[in-house]
Amino acid sequence: MTALDELVRLLGPSTVAREPSVDDWTEVEAYVASALPTDFKAFLDAYGTGVICDELVVFHPRGAGPLLDRMRQIHETFGRSRRRNPNLHPFPFHPEPGGLISWGYDHSGNEHFFKPI
Repeated sequence: MTALDELVRLLGPSTVAREPSVDDWTEVEAYVASALPTDFKAFLDAYGTGVICDELVVFHPRGAGPLLDRMRQIHETFGRSRRRNPNLHPFPFHPEPGGLISWGYDHSGNEHFFKPI
């Protein structure tokens, strides 16, 4: 059983009615200059933008709130904050080299990021 199969088992079948396309991710991956995790993309292709368990908010590139738009906004906001107070943010944010890459947030007020390796 794949990780996506396990998520489908836990969350139920997707109600997203569109066919995913590798082109959905082209602009996002060009912006971050890296491929994103395949399981992350498969999950969002299956389920789309939305809220998981009334807590975790995720974004698809073609969702009502597109992932790339949100990434740009969060990276700019957190980058400015880091420049003002680097002790508050020990890691850089994209587009700085090795910068964290935004992918979602939760209703507890936490932002979620990938850390490039």
